[in-house]
Amino acid sequence: MPTERRGDSMASAMKQTPTNQETSMGKETSAQEGDSKLADLIERGHEHWRRFQYRDALESWTQACAIREQALGVEHPDTARLLNAIGNAHTRLGENNKALHFYTRALEIRKKSLGQNHPDTAQTLSNCGMIRHNLGQLDQALECHKQAHAIFEQCTSVGKEHLDVARTLTDIGDVHDDAGHYGAACNCYRQALTIQNKVMREAHPDVARAWIGMGNVRMHQAVYQGAKECYEKALAIQETTLGRRHPATATTLTNLGLVHAKVGELKKAVQLHESALAVQREAFGSTHPDVARTLSHLGQVYEGLGVLEKAFGFHDEAYGIREKILGLEHADTAYTLSRLGAVCRLRQNHRKAMEYYHLALAVSEKALGPSHIGTAVVAHNLGHVMERLGENQTALKHFRRAISAFQSLQGELGSGHPFLTQARAAEQRCSEAAANASPSEPNVSSARS
Repeated sequence: MPTERRGDSMASAMKQTPTNQETSMGKETSAQEGDSKLADLIERGHEHWRRFQYRDALESWTQACAIREQALGVEHPDTARLLNAIGNAHTRLGENNKALHFYTRALEIRKKSLGQNHPDTAQTLSNCGMIRHNLGQLDQALECHKQAHAIFEQCTSVGKEHLDVARTLTDIGDVHDDAGHYGAACNCYRQALTIQNKVMREAHPDVARAWIGMGNVRMHQAVYQGAKECYEKALAIQETTLGRRHPATATTLTNLGLVHAKVGELKKAVQLHESALAVQREAFGSTHPDVARTLSHLGQVYEGLGVLEKAFGFHDEAYGIREKILGLEHADTAYTLSRLGAVCRLRQNHRKAMEYYHLALAVSEKALGPSHIGTAVVAHNLGHVMERLGENQTALKHFRRAISAFQSLQGELGSGHPFLTQARAAEQRCSEAAANASPSEPNVSSARS
């Protein structure tokens, strides 16, 4: 499955922290609001936000919103601004359904009061799209982002070469990335970078987001050096503009950790993931999707190190967070079930591994579709377990299903991608060998976590 953005995420693919959300509602004064308490609550929320104290920001803005609704009404544009800010806080806390509720309310107000084609309406559409993406609703997410992109391009105050257009192109690229449409994703990221290079003279977090997207695509295509270069460019920008203790910077550290793990530099990968985890726990607490993502990465590294008890513990903790926050029908939950199966397989507990892989396959089919690369990877790994259990016909069915999916994605993955090579070798071995006569093929692992 793809790396979150970003996610990345937030994709996430890598899901990355959204950058086109309205994190500020302006510096309303008591004269403008007619109420010093309201202005104080809003500013207090800003201050909490800058310190990554998202729960406290949420509390301040919720109180401010109640005052504003009473003063201006529930359908006033300024009420929508606070509803949007409340949605931002819920997003940072990993509370996607709550965030979507507030964004949807803000969107309806903006459509009525500002019009369907206003830039603020487009901003809220983008936020809705990010949450739909976080929830695994890729088609709905893409529709939201495309609508926002069209509004921005047509707006005379924005135009085709504006940062908001570039941000939305990056959002669209992130959705294509998680859908396995890597060519389309790369095209979006390149367009975004072209615009950003024209309109910005200094480093900016938005540029880092586009480079992260490019890195995610390279990871999926197994071009690890290329991915490393993209992530390092993004990290340099983030450390300059956001700082080393920012959650977005931490996400890029985890992406770099994935690259080092893929090329066998496991101790370096552990170091990067642990550094990221410390920042994320400080910013979000212990039950946030970004925390789960990094725990999952650590689990994978410890699989490679052969420390299986520790690996299982990290994956199990990640699963607990994802089941609670994302639910049992999300692609990230499917991925964690698959990793738990991988650890059981390494422990030679093939029946337990089979149970986890069957669950992962069912969730992945529902969340991503039967032909998605993530679903194909699970089918491939389930095939190996069935082979070890002596059920060669069932194993062949899963291997052939994986091969069919990988072949259909050759244009995106490249003809020499290790997924396809390993699946073909497994099919041949399983066809020719007697039950339990051949060694198991190495576990296929994708970049998502």
